[in-house]
Amino acid sequence: MNTKLSIFSSACLSATLLAALPAQAAKPGAFSVTETKSAIGNKAAKPPRTKDRCIGPELVDKDGFLYPDLILSKHFSQCRIKDSKLLDKNTKTWTVVCGKMLTAQAKQVNTGEDFHLHIDAALLGGAMKQTLDYEAQSLKRQCTPEDEPLE
Repeated sequence: MNTKLSIFSSACLSATLLAALPAQAAKPGAFSVTETKSAIGNKAAKPPRTKDRCIGPELVDKDGFLYPDLILSKHFSQCRIKDSKLLDKNTKTWTVVCGKMLTAQAKQVNTGEDFHLHIDAALLGGAMKQTLDYEAQSLKRQCTPEDEPLE
């Protein structure tokens, strides 16, 4: 009985310590972003490209997650988040719709100030699909005029 109580106490202590750890979050600023886009329709896949990007405060929520609807709205109109789910302190998923043209599933995982955003987009009811990946490392500085906006 004492062994079970000891194991239970250890598990509770571990869970409490893990819950006390701060969530990792993306913060507005400059990032080195590697963007990968899959093929879509008759357009070939683009090779991955890395650019210094500016992520403004309007793109990041209070928990350190990007708004994927704002990123997609650079290419499609009427984008909005249909639903979102916080899976844990560092992972969030969304369903985004852009008018009747596009539905997308997005997932972001934060690691410190860095993040990975994966978007699976289905155009025209799934007739065409595209995957967008953004792997971002914080440059730990404010944005400069040379940093391009994330799109």
